[in-house]
Amino acid sequence: MSSQSPPLGRPDRRPSVRYTPALGKLICEKIAGGQSEASLGREPGMPSVQAIYKWRAREPGFAAAYEAARDQARRGRVAKDRAEDEDRRWRRALRPRKDQRGGRVPTYTDELGGVILRRIAGGETVLSVGADPDMPCAATIYHWIRADDGFHDAYLKAKAVAADIFADAMLEIALESTETTARADALRIKTLRWTASMLAPKKYGVRRPLPPEEEDPDKPPWVVVVQEFGMTEDEALATIGRGPLAKVEPETDWWSTP
Repeated sequence: MSSQSPPLGRPDRRPSVRYTPALGKLICEKIAGGQSEASLGREPGMPSVQAIYKWRAREPGFAAAYEAARDQARRGRVAKDRAEDEDRRWRRALRPRKDQRGGRVPTYTDELGGVILRRIAGGETVLSVGADPDMPCAATIYHWIRADDGFHDAYLKAKAVAADIFADAMLEIALESTETTARADALRIKTLRWTASMLAPKKYGVRRPLPPEEEDPDKPPWVVVVQEFGMTEDEALATIGRGPLAKVEPETDWWSTP
């Protein structure tokens, strides 16, 4: 006897899957690993997206574990995207630029140097400036900094101005920080504080007490001489080396009757 085929346009009904703690744990592990709900629902023995939604509404423990798994997957994707973007920015920033005519970018000019310095003073790094297609690459900018003394001095001044921007950024991050972002904000503030202290050490550097000066054995010690009222300078100097200040009797008892 032949089996009857389903009507056209209507897919086969999926078999229902019941929730178990073991299955919920397996689903959370797959979600935390970066697998999407749609691809998970296509696997045999796994529930559909609608079934997962119902389980989350019915099972509080599964809902909490599922949200934690989604947060872990989200952090993993952000870290991966950030690493890929950083790699692309490094490669793009260090790659020599070419103009529309096929040649290399023009040599250093005061106008181009001024644009670069203004962007650096605004808080951008040489790498971020070099990643701009309209700007020379980071390697070229660093070459100009080393080769041109005037551009080098202006670059240091622009970095000092950027230190003030980093200080303002630390305050804004601290004021907008929440319990969720406190840990990440602490790392950002620590990095900005270190950068500002390196760029402007006199203004934002950590002030440490000076070590005590080493005693010079050849240097004579300080001697304090207390001169009492009625003593001459020679009489006061004569008390040196006698321990407590010795009183010097006056030659004449001017208060006695002659």
